[in-house]
Amino acid sequence: MTEPVLFLHGVSGSAATYQWLELEDRRTVRVDFRGHGDAPRRPGTYRLPDYVDDALAVLEELGRAAVVGHSLGGVTAWTLAQQRPDLVTRLFLEDPPLYMGDPVEHERNPGIPAFRDQQAAVRAWQARGATEAEIEAELDCRDLQTPEALAARAHALRRLDPEVLDRVVDGSLLAAADPTSPVEVPVLILAADDAFDAAFPTRHEAQLARTHPDVRVVRFAGAPHTIHDTTAFRDAYAAQLRAWL
Repeated sequence: MTEPVLFLHGVSGSAATYQWLELEDRRTVRVDFRGHGDAPRRPGTYRLPDYVDDALAVLEELGRAAVVGHSLGGVTAWTLAQQRPDLVTRLFLEDPPLYMGDPVEHERNPGIPAFRDQQAAVRAWQARGATEAEIEAELDCRDLQTPEALAARAHALRRLDPEVLDRVVDGSLLAAADPTSPVEVPVLILAADDAFDAAFPTRHEAQLARTHPDVRVVRFAGAPHTIHDTTAFRDAYAAQLRAWL
């Protein structure tokens, strides 16, 4: 039987970010992490081990699966493969910030100012009761992302627990990430362009090659962190995923 595929979204996203993607010959499961989308808010539990628990609960019911993860979802998938290799068959990771939990790397992370801005915007939108349409109209990525991606983004931001972004900004979200321990399953990483504030920049690719030489990395020139949501790269993302599976 063909293995199912578990999709794990990034921080401040939701399962809706993958609604456009159909894998005709696979059972697909899309998860909302705690504090995101339609999942309940659980203040005080927005760190990597908590998200690993969310994904593990699904896998224990689903069985062995390929895991696709964007950003936070990618680090969660990586950690799952380290902790429960019996449940993970292969990994497809989109610009995963595997090293950003390190305090020095967190200080260098070029994405943190944008997360601070997003944090302020989310609190303001939710305080005034903004609709998804109003949020979508204010997004600053409207010229880059597909209409489906923009709608999914507005859906996620309207529902996001703002405390999630506190953990991003203070550096505790990914503090437990372990980029060096073994991952025994096949791994493909799609990486963003360094010029677009990649969460898995080329310096991290070089570090990973020293401990995990079998991990394959495909870097998309001109691509931002949200490769799968970007109009210019969505087809290439889907082609890479289907080929990998």
